[in-house]
Order: sequence, then C-alpha cells, then structure tokens
Amino acid sequence: MHPSRRSVLPIILSAALALVLAACSEATARPPAATVVGSPISTDDLSRTAGVFNIVAGLQQQPCGQTDGTSDTQEAACNRFSLGAMILFRLSDRYAADHGLTVDDAKVTKAFNAFQKNVGGDTLHSQLAANGVSEDDVRELVRASLVQQEVAKAIAFEQFTDAQLQQQYQQSIGDYTTLHVDHILVDSKQKAEQIYQQVTAPGSTLQDFQALAKQESTDPSAKQNGGELTLPASQLGSEFSDAALKLKPGEISKPVHTQYGWHVIYMLDKQVTPFDQARDKILGQASTKAFQDWVQTQVGQIQVDPSFGRFDPATLQVERISSTDPSATQAPPSGAVNGAPATP
Repeated sequence: MHPSRRSVLPIILSAALALVLAACSEATARPPAATVVGSPISTDDLSRTAGVFNIVAGLQQQPCGQTDGTSDTQEAACNRFSLGAMILFRLSDRYAADHGLTVDDAKVTKAFNAFQKNVGGDTLHSQLAANGVSEDDVRELVRASLVQQEVAKAIAFEQFTDAQLQQQYQQSIGDYTTLHVDHILVDSKQKAEQIYQQVTAPGSTLQDFQALAKQESTDPSAKQNGGELTLPASQLGSEFSDAALKLKPGEISKPVHTQYGWHVIYMLDKQVTPFDQARDKILGQASTKAFQDWVQTQVGQIQVDPSFGRFDPATLQVERISSTDPSATQAPPSGAVNGAPATP
C-alpha cells in the first residue's frame, strides 16, 4: 500500500526544514579566529579570554592592547592582544604535552593568590561578576602563562650549556654584584688627580677620604654621607661600575670620567651572587630569546583570520592589517572587521 500524499507531506516538510536549518547554520557559523598546529581558537574562546585580559588589565590600570590608528578601537586591540597570547599558549601546551612538562595545581594556586592579593580579593571578584567571567577563567590564564614560562626555560635549557651560561654570567656580572663604595665627585680632571694624590698619600685613611668628600665633592648627598653608595653595579653608569668592579676592598680608583664629572672611588665592599644562585635568573633571561626563536620556527603552523590581523613572529603578537596593506586582499567578514570590534 502506498502512503497517501497527506502522510508524505510532513516528511517532505521536515526534510526541507532540516536542510534550511543546516544551511542557515553553515551561513552563520564563524571561522576560527586562528588555528594553531591544527587546533582552532574559536571566536567564543577568544571573546572569553579577551574578557579576562580586559579585567586583568583594568585592575592593573593598563589598557588591554594598544590601538593602532584613529580608526582602531580598544576592543579590537584587546582582541589582537588576547589572540596573540592564546596562540603562544596553544604552541606552549603542545610542546609541554610532547615533552611531558606540567605545572601542578599548587603552583597555579600560589600565583593566583599572589595576583588576587595584589589587586584585592573583593575588587577582583566584583569585576569578575560584573563581566560574567569566572575565577576558573582567570586560573586557566594563570596556568597557561606558567606553562609558557616552563616551556621557554626548557627550550633555553636545550640550547645553552652551563659553559655558555657561565659566559653570560661573566659578561653581565654587574647584574649580580652589589657595590658599597665612597666616592668624591669634582668637575675637572686636574682637581680629581689632586684629590687622588691626597687620598692615596701614605697614612691617609677612610675617614680622611670621607671628610674630603664632604668638603670637596659636588655630589649633593656627600655632605651627609661622605659620598657613600650601596647599589647594584648595573644601576650605576658603565664607566663608574667598570672601574669599581676592578677594585678590591680598600683600594682607590684613579680618576674616572662620567657624564656627571670626575670621580675618585674608594671600594668598601662588594657582594657578588655566585653563579649557582644566579643560574636560574640567567636561564630565565636567555629563555625569552630562545622562546621567540622557537616560535619563529612554528610560524607555518599558525593561521590567523585576517579580520583580526596577522601574527608577527618578531613581536609575538597579532598586528593589525590596515586597509592600505597590499596583503589585506580578503574583505573581513561582517562582525569581525579589522580595526573594529570583532565580537562573536
């Protein structure tokens, strides 16, 4: 028995409706904001992450991203900033998974608690509630950032031997040395040489040096402290610090010229952080360059929707594509216009 036309009609209508709905869904579906090593970053994910970055930036009284030109908007700038960070997070997560790197929950909690204490717990939670962002969203951002740091260190560890780190340590020893000196500052080399002869004469003492500093030095603080300074060598002018680093306690430098005039330096003491204690800091500094170099090898695995911009491996950020850019050949889709809010 054949079904009647009346019984078939609902089936045809249902099928037609399904096709229409599917077509509408395909028409309104947004492409991912970016794809990293085959993993898409949806516009929903970007919107949520940009919301977290916007709150964090606001709590730190900083903008979420930098606008580029008068036609740009702060929302688009925040989207670019957030998308650039998410790209680095995805690359880092993939590296961490491939190399067995993890960040335990205790470390995430410690970092989150430090941030919460810095901005104020009540302030943070009121901002989260007002913007529809959860504490878990912030914790995820903290976790991703910590993973990226661990990946950067691991990459640097692969690239640098202890001998190379030792070399960097010696080249930047001023960063790891605190100088405790007295100095006399005058306005001419001739006067500085006279002072040098006086303070190095047989029988001259530290007390004599300090008394002369109070009498002759043009340093405004010398009259109170006798020219005494205690500072990391890296915070002093290179001419001053280079001369001071060569001195042993009790030794006096010959006249040293800086932008302030002529100095005679008396070395009281210096504290040098040993390499073993400085190693992690040196590795951390080296990791910034090592991570950037590694990201540049991954650029082929990164595709960004041009309506958001382009990933720049030199800055590790998503940069705006201006309308005059010859590479901006694709018209941005509605709702994700480059330079205008790209809301999902």
